[in-house]
Amino acid sequence: MFLRKHLEGSFIDSIHTLDDDRIIEVSFDATNEIGDKVRLYLIYEMFSRYTNLILLDPERHILNAYKHVSPFDSSDRTIANGITYETPQDDKLPPTEYQAIEQFFQTEPSYKEMVDRIKGISPLFANVVFLKAKKESKPLIEAYQKTMELPIQPTICFGEKTDYYYSDIFDKNKKYFDTLSTLIDFYFTEASALERVKQIHKYLYQFVKREYKRKKNKLEKLSVDLRQALDNDIWRIKGDTLIANQHKINRGDASFKGFAYELESEVEIELDRLLTPIQNANKYYTKYKKQKTAVGFVEEQMVITKREINYFQELLDQIETTQSLNDLNEIQEELIQNNYLPKRKSDNKKHRPNYDTYSDEFGNRILVGKNNIQNNYLTHKYAHKNHWWFHVKEQTGSHVIVWVEEELTEPTIRMAAQLAAYYSKSRHSSSVPVDYTRIRNIKKVPGMLGSYVTFTNQKTIYIDPDIPTIESWQKK
Repeated sequence: MFLRKHLEGSFIDSIHTLDDDRIIEVSFDATNEIGDKVRLYLIYEMFSRYTNLILLDPERHILNAYKHVSPFDSSDRTIANGITYETPQDDKLPPTEYQAIEQFFQTEPSYKEMVDRIKGISPLFANVVFLKAKKESKPLIEAYQKTMELPIQPTICFGEKTDYYYSDIFDKNKKYFDTLSTLIDFYFTEASALERVKQIHKYLYQFVKREYKRKKNKLEKLSVDLRQALDNDIWRIKGDTLIANQHKINRGDASFKGFAYELESEVEIELDRLLTPIQNANKYYTKYKKQKTAVGFVEEQMVITKREINYFQELLDQIETTQSLNDLNEIQEELIQNNYLPKRKSDNKKHRPNYDTYSDEFGNRILVGKNNIQNNYLTHKYAHKNHWWFHVKEQTGSHVIVWVEEELTEPTIRMAAQLAAYYSKSRHSSSVPVDYTRIRNIKKVPGMLGSYVTFTNQKTIYIDPDIPTIESWQKK
């Protein structure tokens, strides 16, 4: 209400920063209560929890402030109605005082000391200056001044982390903008979406890789357990030896050494002093039966674990070739459905999988699944029995569906095969074998995680993936 009273109907004359700091001053041509033209100043201080908005009169006295600071609250400065406004004071060097900064650089400051000592210098800028001085073998002051005097050229850089700056301080993977405003609009829409893709991509890849290693370790332990379980005849032999020599054993003996005919050697057998020879023999028989039962259980667990290893290897391949947030979300949803990730709140809406659609030169649709959810949907739910199915031979990859029931022409076959090879781990290989057959010849492998299938009546084409051509094809 206070700002409305003093600024409504006024015109902005200028906007600039103060003291090379995070302070914006907006000058207004306003009209006072008696109708005279006056100059008012709105100060916006952006200091984290000390952020403030202050209105000044023509003599730069404080008319009002969002946050008032009394002399008793702070020894640095006072913000109260009627006093002269002063900017915050510190011992930092102005960023264009090159002589003072050159003296500071003679102390060979660290990266952090440079940020703390020079006003307005960001960690990104300081890092660029240090790298430029080292790379070009120049004095630090020369690299600093050269970087400071770069022309205004709003630039964004895509890498492990997306960065942007008002001038071009980056080496590669960069994009220019006409104004800083258009750059920031892009950063907080498209670039932030790319950053989200990177985050979920990294999270899923690390999670799946960790699960893959866990299953590999589990398989090794199960292999050891299986070897031990298969070596269970020794318990039966010991039981047989005790039965055959029970008349030689006295109750209270701690052990017995007897000849085992199956081993054709003597074997030493530990005894429970409180049990009879028959009871000791039965104890070994019971252990033999348990180990025998364990063989079946361990073998079953090994089959399940091998399936999980193949499943997580398939997911790793899919994640590596996926750059779409929707595709990554589907992989995450699949892990939730298979109880590898905790369930999250659902919007209770069924969404169609985010498969890609291409069109060949004859107008035929070619559908590409890029993860298990999309593959299963296209092959087993969406496609008709007479449509064509393409897949790289004997390895994981995309299910590619050609939406055609008649016989295929060579250009269509080659395009579908190119897509099947591209969306697999063989995209950088040559002579990639791709199988293709009718949908009616496809059967899902029961009990298998992922999108494994068996098929018959297939033909095979060998294709060299032409990556630039494939990436030039327009998706519908």
